[in-house]
Amino acid sequence: MIEVFQSSIEEKENKLFYTVKEITQSIKDLMEKSYPLLWIEGEIANLRYSQNGNVYFNLIEEEASLKAIIFNSQRDSKIVPYLRNGLKVICLSKLTFFSRSGECFLVIRKIEPLGTGALILKKEALIEKYKSLFDPSRKRALPKYPKKIALITSLFGAALQDFLKIAQDKWEVEILVYPVKVQGEGAEKEIVQAVYEINLNFPEVEIIVITRGGGSFEDLAPFYSEDIILGLKDSKIPIVSAVGHEIDYTLCDLIADKRCPTPSAAAQEILPDKTEILKKLTFYRERLSKQTELLFSKWERLVHQFKWRLQKRSPQEKLISWEENLKAFKKHLQINLEKLLFQKEKKLENFKNLLFSLSPLNILQKGYSIVKSYPEGKIVKSVKEVREKEYLEIQLAEGKLLVKVEKILR
Repeated sequence: MIEVFQSSIEEKENKLFYTVKEITQSIKDLMEKSYPLLWIEGEIANLRYSQNGNVYFNLIEEEASLKAIIFNSQRDSKIVPYLRNGLKVICLSKLTFFSRSGECFLVIRKIEPLGTGALILKKEALIEKYKSLFDPSRKRALPKYPKKIALITSLFGAALQDFLKIAQDKWEVEILVYPVKVQGEGAEKEIVQAVYEINLNFPEVEIIVITRGGGSFEDLAPFYSEDIILGLKDSKIPIVSAVGHEIDYTLCDLIADKRCPTPSAAAQEILPDKTEILKKLTFYRERLSKQTELLFSKWERLVHQFKWRLQKRSPQEKLISWEENLKAFKKHLQINLEKLLFQKEKKLENFKNLLFSLSPLNILQKGYSIVKSYPEGKIVKSVKEVREKEYLEIQLAEGKLLVKVEKILR
């Protein structure tokens, strides 16, 4: 290279001096002729996206560094937006010298990540960008017994038949098939449009299943796109992603409410098994019948107990009870009263006999008499209380005498 540079100068040996422009142009010509197109491997540093669409960075390796530029007109939209510092890449580039800034640049024509494919790089960048949308707390539960589901898939793939075969055996459900491309350019836009139209026109759909069979990583590129994330995140209907790629999770898997590894697995997991349900229903019916019998038996006992308590507490029962108690009390009172009367009669007879024995009338029976003044009826106890010619009343045991005092004997 030094020899070429020297020969370039020798052509102008008659000149005494050179301008800056001449020297820089000679350096640029030398570089572009010596290195027309180069594959250069290095690590991205100082990455910067300018407002005019150009991308600037340094391609470094240990203590060596080259400035690089990707012009807006040569940007690869599939990889350039996902570049990052520290990423190892291999670039197809042209080495040039910019006279105005006096800097050597690699003009990048093509760039590819080393060790990581463009799709994986894009996936990692999108996962980081939209990680809040992949939060498990945003996932919605699927209905246990769906009546209608929508199937977004290709009409010509095995995924459709695999899903329908299992679905028909497992559960009686209405299936709306929405045909779309599942690989190739524009497939992601068809899938997003299908989700939008199902939400808009078929609100009775309870689950949307997006499915396809397996394929290469490139075949599944639509399911790693940013359009898929933005198109599925606002669906009012829960979404199941069943992309036949068991090794890895696609962005469609991450944004969906549920991920199934294959179309067959999706049919198995989201639809109930009618055979198992019938078995459970039979079991529950028998159990309910036994429980009902036990419950009715218990209720009959309770009704009998309540009836007995009500009878005990009813006014009629109380009246009967009170009547019986009154009869018993009356009988008891009558017995006690007769007993009391007998005792009182006996005591009265004793008093009568005692009074009779102490009565003056009883003394009269023995020949005594009671003398009273007449007509006053005052008992006379002494002759001093009597005057001659007075009348006196004499009480005998039988009858009375009216006598006149003729003479008083003292």
